[in-house]
Amino acid sequence: MPTLSSRPSSLLASLTLGTLCISALCLGSSGYAAPATPGKAHQLAVLKVGALARATVSDAALASSQPQAQVVTLKADYLYKRDVNMKVYDLDTFLKARIPNIQTLADQGARVMFWCKDGYAPTARLSDLLGQGGLIAVADADAPAGVRWSPAPYKNVVLGEDAIDRYLVWRTQSFPAKPQPWGLDTIYILPAQTASTQ
Repeated sequence: MPTLSSRPSSLLASLTLGTLCISALCLGSSGYAAPATPGKAHQLAVLKVGALARATVSDAALASSQPQAQVVTLKADYLYKRDVNMKVYDLDTFLKARIPNIQTLADQGARVMFWCKDGYAPTARLSDLLGQGGLIAVADADAPAGVRWSPAPYKNVVLGEDAIDRYLVWRTQSFPAKPQPWGLDTIYILPAQTASTQ
């Protein structure tokens, strides 16, 4: 970080006493401006740029990775707090179709970040999630025609089908043992040394 004394001498010579006083107030007694702590949005943007691989989670991408969605019953679903029959795609199959070297990345200690439409982005070790029964749910199988998800109360809001959209669920374990985000947009594979964003 440059200090005031490292600036070109012509600039220092042109500064008036008033400007130096204002500069001292702005810079503090250490002689340089303290770096701003990057916000979470900035940190997430840096992670996305440095990702080793990514897979956009869209209806077309899911359909191209597997012949068709399966219907499974999730017992005491985390979001709905009841048993729900869901149309799902297998997470492992999807990742292997979109990122062919996914197992190698997992063996190297890579992390996974689930980027959601609302900005939520939980991370986990990729090797902890592969082969663990992860499913990308795309609809309530019992919802009326033209409806993907029934409204779901969450904290002080009610989530509509657009907010839930694509929802990560697990055959046997659920949150907090495994990340369970909804509104899933993109899955990023990050280097092993990446810190958790939670």
